[in-house]
Amino acid sequence: MIFVFISFMILLNILALHMFKRLHFLRSISQIQAEVELEMHSRAHELLVRRDQLEVGLLKDGAETIDEQWKGDLAEYMEEFEQEALLRAKSRLKRV
Repeated sequence: MIFVFISFMILLNILALHMFKRLHFLRSISQIQAEVELEMHSRAHELLVRRDQLEVGLLKDGAETIDEQWKGDLAEYMEEFEQEALLRAKSRLKRV
Protein backbone atom coordinates (compact mmCIF):
# COMPACT_ATOMS: atom_id res chain seq x y z
CA MET A 1 0.00 0.00 0.00
CA ILE A 2 2.82 2.40 0.83
CA PHE A 3 4.48 1.57 -2.50
CA VAL A 4 1.32 2.60 -4.37
CA PHE A 5 1.11 5.83 -2.38
CA ILE A 6 4.78 6.68 -3.01
CA SER A 7 4.42 5.87 -6.71
CA PHE A 8 1.33 8.09 -6.89
CA MET A 9 3.16 10.98 -5.19
CA ILE A 10 6.16 10.67 -7.54
CA LEU A 11 3.86 10.62 -10.57
CA LEU A 12 2.00 13.65 -9.23
CA ASN A 13 5.27 15.56 -8.72
CA ILE A 14 6.46 14.74 -12.23
CA LEU A 15 3.13 15.91 -13.65
CA ALA A 16 3.29 19.13 -11.62
CA LEU A 17 6.83 19.83 -12.81
CA HIS A 18 5.81 19.26 -16.41
CA MET A 19 2.83 21.63 -16.07
CA PHE A 20 5.03 24.26 -14.41
CA LYS A 21 7.46 24.17 -17.34
CA ARG A 22 4.58 24.39 -19.81
CA LEU A 23 3.07 27.41 -18.04
CA HIS A 24 6.46 29.12 -17.93
CA PHE A 25 6.84 28.56 -21.67
CA LEU A 26 3.35 29.97 -22.40
CA ARG A 27 4.08 33.03 -20.26
CA SER A 28 7.21 33.78 -22.24
CA ILE A 29 5.26 33.53 -25.53
CA SER A 30 2.69 36.09 -24.36
CA GLN A 31 5.46 38.44 -23.24
CA ILE A 32 7.11 38.20 -26.66
CA GLN A 33 3.78 38.91 -28.36
CA ALA A 34 3.23 41.94 -26.14
CA GLU A 35 6.66 43.31 -27.05
CA VAL A 36 5.96 42.79 -30.76
CA GLU A 37 2.58 44.53 -30.42
CA LEU A 38 4.22 47.47 -28.67
CA GLU A 39 6.86 47.76 -31.38
CA MET A 40 4.23 47.60 -34.15
CA HIS A 41 2.13 50.23 -32.35
CA SER A 42 5.07 52.60 -31.97
CA ARG A 43 6.00 52.20 -35.66
CA ALA A 44 2.40 52.89 -36.69
CA HIS A 45 2.37 56.01 -34.51
CA GLU A 46 5.64 57.19 -36.04
CA LEU A 47 4.23 56.70 -39.55
CA LEU A 48 1.08 58.64 -38.69
CA VAL A 49 3.08 61.52 -37.22
CA ARG A 50 5.23 61.70 -40.36
CA ARG A 51 2.10 61.67 -42.54
CA ASP A 52 0.56 64.49 -40.50
CA GLN A 53 3.75 66.52 -40.88
CA LEU A 54 3.63 65.96 -44.64
CA GLU A 55 0.00 67.07 -44.84
CA VAL A 56 0.62 70.19 -42.76
CA GLY A 57 3.68 71.05 -44.81
CA LEU A 58 6.27 70.98 -42.06
CA LEU A 59 8.53 68.82 -44.21
CA LYS A 60 8.93 71.05 -47.24
CA ASP A 61 12.38 69.85 -48.23
CA GLY A 62 11.83 67.20 -50.88
CA ALA A 63 8.16 66.62 -50.09
CA GLU A 64 7.74 64.23 -53.00
CA THR A 65 10.74 62.15 -51.93
CA ILE A 66 9.54 62.07 -48.35
CA ASP A 67 6.03 61.12 -49.50
CA GLU A 68 7.40 58.22 -51.56
CA GLN A 69 9.54 57.12 -48.63
CA TRP A 70 6.49 57.29 -46.35
CA LYS A 71 4.49 55.14 -48.77
CA GLY A 72 7.30 52.60 -48.87
CA ASP A 73 7.54 52.53 -45.07
CA LEU A 74 3.78 52.13 -44.82
CA ALA A 75 3.80 49.22 -47.26
CA GLU A 76 6.62 47.56 -45.31
CA TYR A 77 4.74 48.08 -42.04
CA MET A 78 1.53 46.62 -43.46
CA GLU A 79 3.40 43.58 -44.81
CA GLU A 80 5.05 42.95 -41.43
CA PHE A 81 1.70 43.43 -39.69
CA GLU A 82 0.07 40.90 -42.01
CA GLN A 83 2.89 38.38 -41.44
CA GLU A 84 2.59 38.82 -37.68
CA ALA A 85 -1.16 38.27 -37.86
CA LEU A 86 -0.63 35.06 -39.85
CA LEU A 87 1.92 33.81 -37.31
CA ARG A 88 -0.46 34.52 -34.44
CA ALA A 89 -3.30 32.73 -36.18
CA LYS A 90 -1.07 29.69 -36.76
CA SER A 91 0.10 29.66 -33.15
CA ARG A 92 -3.48 29.86 -31.88
CA LEU A 93 -4.48 26.96 -34.11
CA LYS A 94 -1.57 24.88 -32.80
CA ARG A 95 -2.56 25.53 -29.18
CA VAL A 96 -6.12 24.36 -29.75
